[in-house]
Amino acid sequence: MGITSKFRRVTTAVALSTLIGASALVSAGAAAAAEYPHCVPGDLNTSVAEIPSPNGGRLFQIEFEAKPGVSCQVEGAPSGLTFFNGNSVVDVPVVVPEPSTAEPYTIDEKHPGVAYVATPAESPNPIPASSITFDLPTGGGISAAWPGPIEGPVRVGNIGPQVS
Repeated sequence: MGITSKFRRVTTAVALSTLIGASALVSAGAAAAAEYPHCVPGDLNTSVAEIPSPNGGRLFQIEFEAKPGVSCQVEGAPSGLTFFNGNSVVDVPVVVPEPSTAEPYTIDEKHPGVAYVATPAESPNPIPASSITFDLPTGGGISAAWPGPIEGPVRVGNIGPQVS
């Protein structure tokens, strides 16, 4: 009877382990299925504002707000930044982060995404700029009004959460 009892305990333990393992696989599959699609321009409302800079230069915030009902994911920095003064392209060097520094970030109605753009302090001869165009990390062009003159080089960061 001792062997039968031990056999039942082992069989029960194996069955429970299999059940728990299968449950974990189902949960992992559900989590993978819950991943969001990549953001495209039509998913987002985009704006740019100048904000206080902690280091004496100038700091701009490109904000990406999800349209109602949208949840999407980005990974990386805006690329192909082009500044305009009216219809004329403004030649400003742009420095982007290394691709290996990018982390996925989900943008939804409660969690906007932000890319910070840092420039040197304004000089006596700033370059007028009125708008910007750029591509999202997964492609798709966006245009937005630019809030003021620009200086180079411009350093842009990865899209992520807003920093207070």
